[in-house]
Amino acid sequence: MQSFDEREKIVNLGLIHIVDNEKPIRQIFNKEKYASEFTRIYELYTQALTAYNFLYETQNHSEEYAREVAGRIIDYEVEKINGISRKGQRNQKVIDDSIYTALFVIPAIDHFHTEATDRLADFLVEEWHKKFPKNQIERGDFESINGGFRERRSLLDLLRGK
Repeated sequence: MQSFDEREKIVNLGLIHIVDNEKPIRQIFNKEKYASEFTRIYELYTQALTAYNFLYETQNHSEEYAREVAGRIIDYEVEKINGISRKGQRNQKVIDDSIYTALFVIPAIDHFHTEATDRLADFLVEEWHKKFPKNQIERGDFESINGGFRERRSLLDLLRGK
């Protein structure tokens, strides 16, 4: 059984990295690869989401905790982006990470199906809108996105949650 401190460490060191992606989006977002890549990401972060869920449920102010964790994820993303010296590369990284977050991260958090992860997904989208106003993302879920391949919806429609 993990202690409170161990769970907090898992959230702090693990969950903030959920927006990390080194694979080109075109390589992982296609009819053949999306489901398996989504599953890989979900399984990779299940322990961190479980720890977060436990901590959320033990908080007196759980909404504040969810917002705080979303803020930590965004702060890490901003720090990562600001570490890129060339403006063009920095802008491309924001675009790539926005797409990755909309298509994989938010759906993975949503797929956990708890009140805690539902709030985290909401706050992560909200904070993304504040920090990256030119690269808006919306809430989406795995089933809708994966189903979009059968319906041949455009990437833009999927990012908008249609």
